[in-house]
Amino acid sequence: MKKIALLASMVLLPAAAHATVLINEVAWMGSADNANAEWIELTSTDSTPTDLTGWKITSSTGAPSIILAGSIRANGFFLLERTSDATVPSVTADQIYSGALSNSGATLTLTDANGNQVDQVVGGDNWSSIGGDNATKDTAQHTATGWVTAPGTPRAVNTGESVTETQPPVDTSTTTPQAIPATTPSGLPPEYLPIPTLRLIVGDNRSVIAGADTAFSAKVYDGAGNIRTDATITWSFGDGMERTGNSVLHEFYDPGSYSVVVSARTNDGGEATKEIVITAETAGVRITSVSPRGIALTNTTSHIIDLSWWKLVAGGVEFKFPEHTEILGGKTVTFPPQITELPVGGQATLLYPDGSVAMSFPIEPAPQPLALSAGSPLKQTTKTAVTSSPVNYATKEVLAPAVAAQTAAAGAIVPLPGTTTKPTSAGKSLVNSPWSYAFLGVLVVGGAALLVL
Repeated sequence: MKKIALLASMVLLPAAAHATVLINEVAWMGSADNANAEWIELTSTDSTPTDLTGWKITSSTGAPSIILAGSIRANGFFLLERTSDATVPSVTADQIYSGALSNSGATLTLTDANGNQVDQVVGGDNWSSIGGDNATKDTAQHTATGWVTAPGTPRAVNTGESVTETQPPVDTSTTTPQAIPATTPSGLPPEYLPIPTLRLIVGDNRSVIAGADTAFSAKVYDGAGNIRTDATITWSFGDGMERTGNSVLHEFYDPGSYSVVVSARTNDGGEATKEIVITAETAGVRITSVSPRGIALTNTTSHIIDLSWWKLVAGGVEFKFPEHTEILGGKTVTFPPQITELPVGGQATLLYPDGSVAMSFPIEPAPQPLALSAGSPLKQTTKTAVTSSPVNYATKEVLAPAVAAQTAAAGAIVPLPGTTTKPTSAGKSLVNSPWSYAFLGVLVVGGAALLVL
């Protein structure tokens, strides 16, 4: 009976979860041409495709933090390139992400859409415990016997491995060349097969911030509703830039409206095109207060502003907003220090994702002219209009006023503008005086009286 009970309990116990998607290769050191050309590769050990929508790759250092989209084919690879598809020039990325891997080591964790841990790579404080070489730019690669250091193999079999993406079996029992069948399994020549109908999902028209990286993603489905992971997706952003990949980042440098054309092509001839209008606007977000409660940001526009990968800096500490951080139109959100770990008080700066300054708080006031002190001899004591003294803002030095201004400030009479005065002497003043003429008249009358007598 005990044996039967033991067997029954073994049957009822759930089977241990087996990871079908693994972190397969990490290029944490970049390339010889660009230290920022980092990439991560996943591999599948399953015999069927795996939908990665909602899966995440997170780092113990906080960056990168990647929300996956798309799917990985059976026994296939999924390549994530940092910043753009040009990171690995010869291979098309399955997804573009942002955020640098620390060269001093990190622990990468892969979780599924339900938050369950699927795989983990413990780089710790030194990637050498896993693999990779910053000098030779060899990558860290997972093999059946553990991690090794070897030249990079993006979307290809790692060094010493023999597993490849699922391919049709090839008969190698004879060296006789195999004829290519003239018909497909349906019995029709390939040129007579119907071209598959594709449905391209890229989202609706929207507004973005000029000068900031914006994430764009697309999915392709066929007429039966199956996702087509083999589709090549090309983005033409209307400003001269073209990118390739399911998920890409793009920055519109100038405000304006742009026609973004997205096209998808599959190996069996399927094509689909979709156009959306992207309006790039000047950033309408402002730092409105810095207090013990945190740093308050206000959206001054009527639409949602996406702050994904923007940064707040205060006291030499930087906080990066996670993806999908949004502020509703006309609303204010306070980001508390308990989350941002930024010091309270003082100055705060809001940065675009590329590190350029969006705004600082508080705004430096414009310099004002220096006021004269109460004891200054140039203090105005009358209501006579005086021309303001020029101020040298560079040195904060008040320049001396003109002589006329000094006289006016002292209360003297100042000739009106446009009038002139002639110099006078004491003698001329006596002759021109009316009293002088009266006195001479008296003398003349007195002299005439004496003559009569």
